[in-house]
Amino acid sequence: MKFTRLASAVIMCTTSLPILAASYTVAELPTQNVSQNQYAASIDDTGLILTTAQNRFNPPIDLGLINFENDTIISNLTDIESARIGNFNTEDYTYLANRALTGARNSSLFTQQLSEFLAYKTDGTSFDYINGFDTETEALGGFAFSMETTPRDSVAGTHIIGNTVGPFRTIDHTNIDGENVQFVVSDFDQRAFVQVGGNITPLLPIEVTLGGSSTTSRINNNYVVAGTGSFSGSVSLTQGIENCADAEVRGDQPIEACHRSIYSVASGGNIVRRTGLWLQRAHVWSLDVQGNVLGTTAYGTLLTGEDQELLGTSQAIDINNADIAVGVSSVQVDLEDRVVFSTAASIFQNGEVTRILAGDEFLPNSAIGINDEGYIVGVQAQIINQAQRSRMFVYNMNNEEIEFPGGFFASSGTIPRSINNNNLVVGAADIEASSTATRRSAAFIFDIEANTFLNLNSLMTCEDQLEFNLIEAIDINENGEIVATAITKRPGRNVRAEAVQDDSGADVIVDTWVTLKLSPTGAAAQICTDDEDVGLERQGASTGLVLFAMLFGAAMFRRRLFVRT
Repeated sequence: MKFTRLASAVIMCTTSLPILAASYTVAELPTQNVSQNQYAASIDDTGLILTTAQNRFNPPIDLGLINFENDTIISNLTDIESARIGNFNTEDYTYLANRALTGARNSSLFTQQLSEFLAYKTDGTSFDYINGFDTETEALGGFAFSMETTPRDSVAGTHIIGNTVGPFRTIDHTNIDGENVQFVVSDFDQRAFVQVGGNITPLLPIEVTLGGSSTTSRINNNYVVAGTGSFSGSVSLTQGIENCADAEVRGDQPIEACHRSIYSVASGGNIVRRTGLWLQRAHVWSLDVQGNVLGTTAYGTLLTGEDQELLGTSQAIDINNADIAVGVSSVQVDLEDRVVFSTAASIFQNGEVTRILAGDEFLPNSAIGINDEGYIVGVQAQIINQAQRSRMFVYNMNNEEIEFPGGFFASSGTIPRSINNNNLVVGAADIEASSTATRRSAAFIFDIEANTFLNLNSLMTCEDQLEFNLIEAIDINENGEIVATAITKRPGRNVRAEAVQDDSGADVIVDTWVTLKLSPTGAAAQICTDDEDVGLERQGASTGLVLFAMLFGAAMFRRRLFVRT
């Protein structure tokens, strides 16, 4: 989409002044020195920003987990003798780092685990690693960076919540041939946590068999956290544990390794996380100022009847300062000839689950955010032009009115990510009207009261529009500051953070994802010429590249009722 002088003039004539005045300055975060790509996570009222870094530069290599006598290792290393002592050339360093990354993705029991995604916090000047349960070791000269950690939210600049996988450790096992084999194991799969300074507190689910499973999404000013946790174990989990307890079935491996194998399953030639091990239900954790858990509440679903207690799932995705959590829950729909199950936007409060949108014609839907003014924003799944799209809804709890903002055009897929108490919503929306399943997206800001929906790219300076393309706005605080993910062009860098060059010695330029902080200026947005605003259409990302990977409710929309328009 290109904003010409004419288009900008139309916007000025049709858009109300409050949102139009909110032009923004742009600041790139210092975490660009951590990795090639970073993705925005949140910004709190103190300005603390959380971001996810992908493929950290200069990762540690655990020599103790490399068998230098292995034929595959020998054939892939160019200088094996130097590698034995940790003196890697760039080619060998790249191979060993990729081997550890692949081992983590495939849940390998024998290789070093090196996480693709790590969490960082920054005040815009300096940055720090959010280590979660990661620990420093003398052998690696610091942190292992082995656990995939996703930062989710923070409050007061002190309390940081996120999700991580279990810390890894090695155990020795003597096999039937009398050989010593090292296994890489962990005590749990997915776990939510809160980090206050150096104090790390796990946010445990109700059901903790085999460690259980918990994830978190938002924390409010009262230190109350919304998330999801395991409520009961499945038949598959019980059977897996029983098999591991049987030495004959378990085979030649320690029981800890067998337990870790339960978390994953082969799918399409890859090893992926197994789903359905636990029944997942919305959880709310109450914390004290030190981050200690004072209480845990697990919520049910919208399903009814005696047989529904152990059916269905629910997720708490956001929570306001009145401790009202919102998210999504399984719901039963009675049709004339059959009963079907879908998912519905829900409120979780005082132990009760309440459906937000009463009409079955709105299913499936999910609440994404709630503010203190009584507005709830969410998404409804629709089939538009033979493709599934997600459309934003805005629900007013005060008068029970619901509206579906139009987005950038009639069939635009639109997904909110955050709402503040000034009734400003940010997120991502389609900017092209193609009939394909995936479309390019752009960050938007929507003013509920003024009913204005704008591309945030148009509110940057003309120079910033040339350099950055905002594809998704992730969070907005009460000061109107926004954290967003953008694409820009940068020299590609290798595992050592060195610029990659072609045969002529020129830097290889690649699309790069960066985290940006947008600060409102109070001044009117610039009107760019065609040459200046070409950045709005020169690059883009299909909706879902970052968006759906981190959207909590997305998985619950599969195989459900859809509304056709």
